[in-house]
Amino acid sequence: MIIAGVLILILAVVTVVGALTAFQPPEAITEQGKHTVLLYQFVLAISFLVFFGVTSALIYAVFRFKRTGPEMPVQVHGSSTLEFAWTAIPVLILVALFIPSVLLVVDLKTPPAEAEADVSINVVGHQWWWEFDYDKDGIKVQAVPPKYDDLVPPVLVVPVDKEISLTIRSTDVIHSFYAPNLLYKIQAIPGNINKMHFKAEKTGTFTGQCYQFCGTRHADMRWTLQVMSQADYDKWLRDTKAAQPAPGAPR
Repeated sequence: MIIAGVLILILAVVTVVGALTAFQPPEAITEQGKHTVLLYQFVLAISFLVFFGVTSALIYAVFRFKRTGPEMPVQVHGSSTLEFAWTAIPVLILVALFIPSVLLVVDLKTPPAEAEADVSINVVGHQWWWEFDYDKDGIKVQAVPPKYDDLVPPVLVVPVDKEISLTIRSTDVIHSFYAPNLLYKIQAIPGNINKMHFKAEKTGTFTGQCYQFCGTRHADMRWTLQVMSQADYDKWLRDTKAAQPAPGAPR
């Protein structure tokens, strides 16, 4: 039993360390992402508690009830109390996980009304680059294929603490629009329009990528999310709009 105790102690340490390190998600920089992290931590805690409890019970049973002679151990044919417990407890856990999960999914899938969005951007997936169209401001970012030999990922620029609404589509095959720090991935599908919204709460530069294999240059289909203060964003709008080519001019 000493060996069993040592193994259970090691299991406890590995479980706690793993939960606090390898199983942690990227840093959430959006209001929606932080809600996702809270739900994830709740699910993670329950999962690791169940894992530790079941594995510890197995270790204990292996050492406590191992066969030491020819005699048969006492045979237990069932317990109504145990059977009720291991049926009711998982049901309660699933209900406790289901309700906040539905609320979060509804929030993620319900974009703000057009009038409530501070910035609206059309995101277009191509083989193999992302185009960002600030239609109301007359700005297009990466409207033509990039120079793959000297690749500079297109930058999606947004102001901090503002409601951002994205309309996402594809012109050719299925792409997947994702930045790890958003903790929300959405597909760009030909003939279909998907919506995504978020409110970034931290300034900085964050990487993005197409997460759906889409052809030979899939790995080059990168993008960058840049979150600025409102003043810097307004300046970026003015400077970028002034640098845009005139309508009909070659890009």
